[in-house]
Amino acid sequence: MPTPRSTPVDDESATALTRRLRDLRSDRVGLLRASAIVATGYAVGAALQSTYIYSQVMEDWASVSLWSRLGANAAAVVGLVVVLAAVQAHRATRVWQMALALGFAALGSTVLRVAAQQLFGVYDDPTAEVVETELLSGLIIAVISGAIGMWGLVARRRLRARVRAAEREAIQVENAVRALEQEEIRVRREVAEGLHGTLQNKLVLVEARLAQVVEHAGAGRLDEGDLEDLRWVSAELERARAADVREMSRLLYPDRLELGLVPAVRALLGRLPASIATRLDVTDAVRSYDDPANPRLTIPERLLAVRVVEEGVTNSLKHGPATSIVTRVDVADGVLLVEVENDGETYDEHTAGRPSGTARMRQRLAFVGGTVTLEPGATRGARLVARIPLGRSGAEPGSPVRP
Repeated sequence: MPTPRSTPVDDESATALTRRLRDLRSDRVGLLRASAIVATGYAVGAALQSTYIYSQVMEDWASVSLWSRLGANAAAVVGLVVVLAAVQAHRATRVWQMALALGFAALGSTVLRVAAQQLFGVYDDPTAEVVETELLSGLIIAVISGAIGMWGLVARRRLRARVRAAEREAIQVENAVRALEQEEIRVRREVAEGLHGTLQNKLVLVEARLAQVVEHAGAGRLDEGDLEDLRWVSAELERARAADVREMSRLLYPDRLELGLVPAVRALLGRLPASIATRLDVTDAVRSYDDPANPRLTIPERLLAVRVVEEGVTNSLKHGPATSIVTRVDVADGVLLVEVENDGETYDEHTAGRPSGTARMRQRLAFVGGTVTLEPGATRGARLVARIPLGRSGAEPGSPVRP
């Protein structure tokens, strides 16, 4: 019978459970150790104080041995640690839970100390005043010791949270760098394919025509056909310059990006076929951020937004057929919202397959703390929604950036 394989989700859950158990053990050891160390210090100090100082003032105290006092105080320390462990104080996460656990532990430790004093002969027949004094002093010492242990527990948790956050951030940076490397490889591949495919084929044909004209010129028999070839060569070079070279340059840097986000998006939508109706809705907040006189959107932020629109347009053309594309751009609470919606085939995540382009875009946005989602449109089609936090790119407004 085949052994069932564990899934990544199961492995992740097991790892999280193991880490949680390890953290709880560490918290328990830290809390009990800190409380015991502080309480032991108080216990030894109190025993020495009562034996060598108070006995000089109160004659009855001189008859009680140091070991009896140390034994009673040691019982109080043990009681404090045992009760803290019994009530699982290390699991407490709220202040009232910690206070309740500490109260139980301190009360148990105090009662045990007074009982041990009777057992070890510290007091033969204590008065009510003496018992009250011992209870109050023991309670104060136990509360202080346990509170210091609790403080250490909280400090340990905060430090652990900061370390884990730093680890997660390091992983996110590593993933983001890997995503950027993959994006650079993708762009380089597309440029290489464009150079090797369309542009190279055109140049090969141009070279063949020119070689024929040169051959005729060398033989001194140029005719009207050669002039037609030269005209064709000129037209092909113009088309290559206007279409192929410009299209490849757009892969590296979108048109009009230096002028602002809105001009760059308009230029992008303007290249779509006339059969597809386009609309760009821009709020006043975006126009204020994108003001050419005082731009508050950095070049990296503009580039990300344009890439989101490109991804939405690409999805509309590949998974349509779409007859209209609506792009909306807004700014709210320091977040740039970019939405691209089409009226093509209704998006269904269960049948649409893996959106590789959207996945790459999600990785890029994760680097700046942004998100992107692909969902069905309001009535039909698909809607791509991206949220880009502003002010986190680390570049000054208007500064250049690599794509």
